[in-house]
Amino acid sequence: MYLYNKYLPPLVFIFSQLILPAARANTHQPIYITPYWGYAFPDHINADGGIEISPEKSDLIGITIEGDYGKQDNFNGRIGFTTQHLKTNTDGFSSDDSFTFFHFQASSHYYITSKLTSFIGLSLGGTLVDASWSKQDVLFSGGGFFGSDFFIDKNIRIRLEARWLASNVDGKTNTRCETDSGTQDCEINIDNDWLSFYQTNLGISFVF
Repeated sequence: MYLYNKYLPPLVFIFSQLILPAARANTHQPIYITPYWGYAFPDHINADGGIEISPEKSDLIGITIEGDYGKQDNFNGRIGFTTQHLKTNTDGFSSDDSFTFFHFQASSHYYITSKLTSFIGLSLGGTLVDASWSKQDVLFSGGGFFGSDFFIDKNIRIRLEARWLASNVDGKTNTRCETDSGTQDCEINIDNDWLSFYQTNLGISFVF
């Protein structure tokens, strides 16, 4: 939680200063702000000694800010950034874990009907992690996503989204872990692996 409180406000401010002026350079281009809620299904990673690091399923909150960068008859592109936060537990470890993702993203939106669009995109950025099994505070991460927007009116849309995010974990740490003989100090060696999060998200897009 310390990392979340320390880094979230300045990073959101910096990203907004980079994205919003460019998107508003053309006054006819809208801004899309989408708060969302979702559920994450983490994968697991293996460490030396037969230790499996497997975070539990968890809910999450996030927000996406985007602007158009091109427009065609049947589709248009968007660029922006998304940030999300989730807290979870990892079996066999003593403390709660938290993950905060900050990603730039680009996507293509395709018109299906006058009230429905679909989209697909990629994202790239970093993950702030606070977990007893990792000495690293910041991880490189990337991902992909797809979904649909349902138009309520010209300024409000409902978004259904599936997202995959993966963080590169590479390190060694000492922690308290549970073994067959009880809780004890143990050293974990994680060797160039990826921790994936599969998500289903529901959001509301406000168009300005």
